[in-house]
Amino acid sequence: MVAAPGQFMGGTAGPNADDTGGLFQGLSNFLMAGGTIDEYMIRAFPQTAGVNMKKFSALPKGLSKAAVRGGASKVGGMLSRRVPLAGGLLQAATGDPIGGAGTAIGGVVGGIVGAPFGPVGSLVGSTVGMGIGQTATRGLAGINLGDPFSGPDISIPIFGGIPISPYAKTKKAKERAREERRKDLEAMEPFLQEQLGRNMAMQQQAITGNLMQAVINASRRSK
Repeated sequence: MVAAPGQFMGGTAGPNADDTGGLFQGLSNFLMAGGTIDEYMIRAFPQTAGVNMKKFSALPKGLSKAAVRGGASKVGGMLSRRVPLAGGLLQAATGDPIGGAGTAIGGVVGGIVGAPFGPVGSLVGSTVGMGIGQTATRGLAGINLGDPFSGPDISIPIFGGIPISPYAKTKKAKERAREERRKDLEAMEPFLQEQLGRNMAMQQQAITGNLMQAVINASRRSK
């Protein structure tokens, strides 16, 4: 059985589906309907596959299995490059540039290694490579995400320094905390001085009262 257009997502198939499962949910439904991974990939990305068709329209007549496999391999290669690069950039933008670099490099290399096994091999290799890559680069930099003092002190020298390594972030946070405590102490200084003055006045009164009492007691004993 060969899956037909509109059969996969209740009439709206593939990446154009409204379902939040997106591409992978569409692939799952496509396979259940009797389609193949290769066919799905060229339907989803026809321009990359080099096939003249609209997304998820019927495949051109006379398209051989070799052509389908070749187009799917092009799509797999494209995804195995773009996905890790996009993931690495996002990771870097959220404060982990070292791990992001490993994600991008590892994903691309993994996709190349998996390419001989077809489009699925490219995607699997890319996915595995992303994890291995970020772990490797963090390890080489001495970064342990569970230790806020691990790794190098790396900051972008703009806007007073933007910390991008765990240690740099921790140091920046502690510097800010110390600055806030200093401001609090400065704001409290007048009240502390006032309290100190009251305490000293109370101590002076107590001392004066004790001296007066001692004088009175001494005068009584002398009579």
